[in-house]
Amino acid sequence: MIKVSFVITVYNKAVYLPDVIAALKAQTGAFEREFVFVNDGSTDDSLAIVRRQTVGLDNVVIVDQVNQGVAIATNNGIRAAQGEFIKLVDSDDILAPFCTEVLLKTVEENKCDFVFGISGEYEKKDEIAFTDPTGAEVKVFEDPLMSVITKGYARVSHCLFRKSLFEKAGLCDERIFSQDHSLFIRLAGQGHLAQVFHEVCVSPKDEPGRIMNNEAQVVHDATLALAHYVADHQDQMTQAQRFAAQKKILARVWKWARKTHGASLFSAEFLVYALGRCGVTVSADQLVGLCAVFRKKATVRRP
Repeated sequence: MIKVSFVITVYNKAVYLPDVIAALKAQTGAFEREFVFVNDGSTDDSLAIVRRQTVGLDNVVIVDQVNQGVAIATNNGIRAAQGEFIKLVDSDDILAPFCTEVLLKTVEENKCDFVFGISGEYEKKDEIAFTDPTGAEVKVFEDPLMSVITKGYARVSHCLFRKSLFEKAGLCDERIFSQDHSLFIRLAGQGHLAQVFHEVCVSPKDEPGRIMNNEAQVVHDATLALAHYVADHQDQMTQAQRFAAQKKILARVWKWARKTHGASLFSAEFLVYALGRCGVTVSADQLVGLCAVFRKKATVRRP
């Protein structure tokens, strides 16, 4: 029987954890389950709640570590996991009861290594209402890496992937605080990717501790993840993928410099953006270096 390891990274999510764990317990489907919780140095009651709410559950692993950031916590959780498939869950996200079952079915029917669904948001718990996923549209990407570069897919609770693919891809990039951007890019560069167009999980709309509430952190991590990928894999990328990645990085850098720092058309950010638009190849090291603009006068966490 297929074994799925649910890997849940936890940092100060005490208020959400009972509902998150209840949704894990309610997952439907004929597969073996393992639950790996990584407490990333929480200072609230998160760890105690995890221990209390998982009493009676089989195959529970709890990793308790000093705070190192979500990318490192994710890697440590997956290292501890024994399942063939990994189902990541943010510790404030609620999975639909059918979430894992639908994602597994999509992987098997489409011979994929990595699948994701639609992630929604909720304001009140009692208003959460998942709809029947029967007949949901599925898309298999012809060029997964190009799709991730151009669309900028992220988040994790709507994903499921083979552990072997994750290891082959080199885990999440631990040079970056958040995990989802490098996860998508690295997995898409190695395996077959599909998307099922149905809502399989929801996140609280106004959770103050979410990384995505810090715009500088989000755009920094998304752009730096892509720049590091180019630096690490440019020999394996097609010319079209390399150019698309460069275009995305330079556009984000210029847009941020103009909007946040008032950069002009005479700025270095615009000059390199214009050169890139003209077809000039910007070195991978320079692409990485340009990401410093997102850290200027901003609070951006780094491992």
